[in-house]
Amino acid sequence: MNYLIAYDISNNRIRLKIAQLLRRAGLHRVQRSVFIGEMRDPVANKLEVQLKDLSLKPEWEQNDHILILPLHQYSEDHQRTIG
Repeated sequence: MNYLIAYDISNNRIRLKIAQLLRRAGLHRVQRSVFIGEMRDPVANKLEVQLKDLSLKPEWEQNDHILILPLHQYSEDHQRTIG
Protein backbone atom coordinates (compact mmCIF):
# COMPACT_ATOMS: atom_id res chain seq x y z
CA MET A 1 0.00 0.00 0.00
CA ASN A 2 1.16 3.56 -0.60
CA TYR A 3 1.66 5.87 2.35
CA LEU A 4 2.12 9.57 2.86
CA ILE A 5 4.03 10.42 6.03
CA ALA A 6 4.46 13.98 7.27
CA TYR A 7 6.05 15.19 10.47
CA ASP A 8 6.61 18.35 12.50
CA ILE A 9 9.48 17.76 14.92
CA SER A 10 11.39 20.38 16.92
CA ASN A 11 14.57 18.44 17.73
CA ASN A 12 17.11 18.25 14.87
CA ARG A 13 18.49 14.84 15.91
CA ILE A 14 15.05 13.22 16.08
CA ARG A 15 14.00 14.88 12.81
CA LEU A 16 17.11 13.51 11.08
CA LYS A 17 16.51 10.03 12.52
CA ILE A 18 12.91 10.07 11.23
CA ALA A 19 14.06 11.03 7.73
CA GLN A 20 16.64 8.22 7.78
CA LEU A 21 14.03 5.66 8.89
CA LEU A 22 11.62 6.77 6.16
CA ARG A 23 14.28 6.55 3.45
CA ARG A 24 15.36 3.09 4.67
CA ALA A 25 11.71 1.99 4.48
CA GLY A 26 11.77 2.90 0.77
CA LEU A 27 9.87 6.17 0.94
CA HIS A 28 10.78 9.20 -1.17
CA ARG A 29 10.99 12.77 0.09
CA VAL A 30 8.53 15.08 -1.68
CA GLN A 31 8.99 18.03 0.69
CA ARG A 32 11.28 18.64 3.66
CA SER A 33 9.06 16.81 6.13
CA VAL A 34 6.83 14.84 3.76
CA PHE A 35 7.58 11.40 2.36
CA ILE A 36 5.54 9.15 0.08
CA GLY A 37 5.95 5.62 -1.18
CA GLU A 38 4.87 2.01 -1.14
CA MET A 39 5.45 -0.26 1.84
CA ARG A 40 4.30 -3.79 2.55
CA ASP A 41 2.49 -4.32 5.85
CA PRO A 42 5.47 -5.81 7.75
CA VAL A 43 7.67 -2.84 6.77
CA ALA A 44 4.95 -0.32 7.65
CA ASN A 45 4.33 -2.00 11.01
CA LYS A 46 8.04 -2.05 11.86
CA LEU A 47 8.39 1.60 10.86
CA GLU A 48 5.45 2.60 13.04
CA VAL A 49 7.03 0.86 16.05
CA GLN A 50 10.34 2.65 15.39
CA LEU A 51 8.60 6.02 15.12
CA LYS A 52 6.64 5.41 18.33
CA ASP A 53 9.92 4.55 20.09
CA LEU A 54 11.31 7.93 19.02
CA SER A 55 8.26 9.66 20.49
CA LEU A 56 9.23 8.26 23.90
CA LYS A 57 12.62 10.00 23.88
CA PRO A 58 13.05 12.87 26.37
CA GLU A 59 13.84 15.24 23.46
CA TRP A 60 10.34 14.70 22.03
CA GLU A 61 8.32 17.91 22.52
CA GLN A 62 4.63 18.01 23.37
CA ASN A 63 3.84 19.71 20.04
CA ASP A 64 5.82 17.22 17.92
CA HIS A 65 3.79 14.87 15.74
CA ILE A 66 3.95 12.41 12.87
CA LEU A 67 1.08 11.76 10.45
CA ILE A 68 0.95 8.33 8.80
CA LEU A 69 -1.66 8.37 6.05
CA PRO A 70 -2.40 5.23 4.02
CA LEU A 71 -3.28 6.14 0.43
CA HIS A 72 -5.99 3.88 -0.90
CA GLN A 73 -6.51 3.15 -4.59
CA TYR A 74 -9.07 5.96 -4.87
CA SER A 75 -6.48 8.46 -3.63
CA GLU A 76 -3.81 7.13 -5.98
CA ASP A 77 -6.15 7.30 -9.00
CA HIS A 78 -6.93 10.95 -8.28
CA GLN A 79 -3.45 12.09 -7.25
CA ARG A 80 -2.10 15.22 -8.93
CA THR A 81 1.46 16.51 -8.81
CA ILE A 82 2.50 19.95 -9.99
CA GLY A 83 6.18 20.83 -10.32
